Amino acid sequence: MDFMNRMRQARIPMTTCFGLAVRMVTLSALSALLIAGGPPVQAQTPVGTQVPSEADREMQEGKRRFTEGAFVEAAKHWTEAAWLFGERLRPREQSQALINVAHAYQQEGQVRRAQETLQRALALSEQVGDRMLTATVLGRLGVASHSSGNHAQAADHLTKALTLAREEKKPALQATLLNDLGNVLVSRYETPEAIDVYAESKHLAVQTKQPALAATAQVNWAMALLEDQQFSEAERALEVASKEVRALEDSYAKSYGMLNIGLAYDDLRSGGPPRKGGSIERTAEDGKRTGGKSQSAASYKSASAALLKHASDSFVTAAQVATKLGDARAQSYAWGYLGSLLERERRYSEALDFTRKASLAAQRINAPESLYLWQWQTARLLKVSGKEDEAIGAYQRAMAALKPIRYEYSVGYQGRHHSFRDQVAPFFTEVEDTLLRRAATANSAEQAQQWLVQVRDAVESFRIAELQDYFGDDCVSKIRVRNLDEPLPANTAVVYPIILPDRLELLVNTAGGLRRYGVSVEADRLTQEARTFRKAVQDRRSQSFLPPAQALYKWLVAPLQRDFLAMGVTTLVMVPEGPLRSIPIAALHDGRHFVIDTFALAVIPSMQLTDARPPERGRPQLLSMGLTEPAQGFSGLSHVTTEVQAIRALYGGRLLMDTQLVLPAMERELKEQNVGIVHIASHGVIDSNARDSFFVAHDEKVFLDRLSQMVGLLQHRQTPIELIALSASETPVADDRAALGFTGLAVKAGARSALATLWYRDDLATSELVAEFYRQLRDPSVTKAVALQRAQQKLLLEAGHDHPSVWAGFVLLSNWM
Repeated sequence: MDFMNRMRQARIPMTTCFGLAVRMVTLSALSALLIAGGPPVQAQTPVGTQVPSEADREMQEGKRRFTEGAFVEAAKHWTEAAWLFGERLRPREQSQALINVAHAYQQEGQVRRAQETLQRALALSEQVGDRMLTATVLGRLGVASHSSGNHAQAADHLTKALTLAREEKKPALQATLLNDLGNVLVSRYETPEAIDVYAESKHLAVQTKQPALAATAQVNWAMALLEDQQFSEAERALEVASKEVRALEDSYAKSYGMLNIGLAYDDLRSGGPPRKGGSIERTAEDGKRTGGKSQSAASYKSASAALLKHASDSFVTAAQVATKLGDARAQSYAWGYLGSLLERERRYSEALDFTRKASLAAQRINAPESLYLWQWQTARLLKVSGKEDEAIGAYQRAMAALKPIRYEYSVGYQGRHHSFRDQVAPFFTEVEDTLLRRAATANSAEQAQQWLVQVRDAVESFRIAELQDYFGDDCVSKIRVRNLDEPLPANTAVVYPIILPDRLELLVNTAGGLRRYGVSVEADRLTQEARTFRKAVQDRRSQSFLPPAQALYKWLVAPLQRDFLAMGVTTLVMVPEGPLRSIPIAALHDGRHFVIDTFALAVIPSMQLTDARPPERGRPQLLSMGLTEPAQGFSGLSHVTTEVQAIRALYGGRLLMDTQLVLPAMERELKEQNVGIVHIASHGVIDSNARDSFFVAHDEKVFLDRLSQMVGLLQHRQTPIELIALSASETPVADDRAALGFTGLAVKAGARSALATLWYRDDLATSELVAEFYRQLRDPSVTKAVALQRAQQKLLLEAGHDHPSVWAGFVLLSNWM
């Protein structure tokens, strides 16, 4: 898909921050209620009070600022109201104010902050015993969990809230909760169930005389039908939705409802939203389910002109309503999406005019999340018009706008079956490609170097944004421990493989500066060989890994080797992306030798997130942990005792083994001991979802978030923990997202370095490799990368251990010194 078409996939996030670009996200029921008449709950002035209190006035002012799209200001007023209610011992009203504060936070993309605020509101509602208020808070927690991508938790919160609302016989609240549950079901690919839930939500909304909510459920129902590829049904539902939304008074619901209707018509015009896996084919079973009534995707593409007009008219109406309301956010989106329509019609001059209006509106309210989109769109329009210098300036402005909202963006676009790579990666790929082409045609070496610096900065920003998305928080952006312009050691090269659709570019940073090497291999071919290699290299019985190992060597290492030998480079630090994160670089092969024979290796998620300073030499205190017995559904590891005894013979330290390896004991040891190395010889799983990544203790699975919190106990020290080792971790084959978590393991765990395995073999050779690594590390002149290199080389030379399945799975992450 070309980049102009990719932009079409951006959609308004009606359940989270309105500025974030997502693909046709469903409208939250709370949003409809806000437009219909303010926040979902209003503070109740006590009986007998004739004049509104100061807190009540703050509530009303917060409502007014919210309807203008000024969410930060709304949050300030509602926060003040919550404080005043607390001072006056009015916990019910305080809880209501906090619900509104949380909603304003969520519109700004601050989902975690919203969840924390809602937990306070929940405690207050339970304190006063107000079951309906508790149901409202649980519903909001469900929406917040959905926004952060935790759909299971979202469904749990909303189901509990629905149970309370049904027990209390409150159909109005049920209608709200059902709409939001429908949104969650769509995100869980349970679209048929969502269609039924939206229908029930609308029925109850009509019954309880909530026209804005009824229209909202109708819009969401139509979008779910479209998602389910029921095209003719979706079109009829959109016609009804359009009439219902247009009939509303000018309001927040009307403007954003028309925006989503416009986006839905645009998707219908394109043959429906992209399905998971890219297919829009309907199966025979689909036809049976819908009675064979739906038209094909092709027929809707042929009706493009009429659908284009419907989409355009919807955006125009949204812009008109937003202008009357003074809602610059909605204005920005309406004009921006009109520009997007015109861009795809190749009416570039008109598209640029609307896009610039959208950018100005976003700037007026300081909305970087939408400004990013329109600056990117501006860059594309300028580029296609032959104004490359101006286009580069727009790309740079888009990147500057994206930087402060990367985490908010990542949690805010939880829409219909789309990932971070669908939404943000195309932008960075486009920027990197443009800058690399400019560097290749530079008039001088100095000018080329300036362009390459910009490429490096773009790649670094992308890598950090990916980690923020994976871990679901903005912690990584705050770990800025290294200036990128600091010189590297003379024997070290940092390599950024940049995978572009038509080629591979290797951006290399050494003590002498930046260089680029172009490699003629398409992304699909590179990915295929990486997948084949990763699967084959784990099979000890076969040499089938050699052909892909040699192909990858030819593309990733051979172009650099002559220069590296001339410069004396002996340590190779890779900053991989995509499929290259899951392969062992050490096992790439030139036909005679493995890479590990020539280079010490490390993998880092980003140079900015890597503390590359040499450690303070000495003998750090070791905390060893291991499981030889079955626990948490995992088998015992038979060679752990040998491994741990060998390490403790070198370093001493404390040991938690089997039944001693429980969470309270781990926390106590980390808190009370001056630990420098944590070695965990237990099953570890790095999953595509950071929440499901863990290692196994005797009493429970210790998830990465919990490990991070425990290591956080050491933050009072002047330096972080030096090394965390997971000697029995596993990362799924062909799972790029899980591999991203693997490369970011040290960052998340709060350690300078991590030693982990892409796959695990429970044999004596593994224990020997680990012991040799620690033995080499005792030499103050040996870096961690060299220590691992020597341990792998030692095993490689032993009879029966030369196959890379035995030794190549171990990878050093982050600090290599």
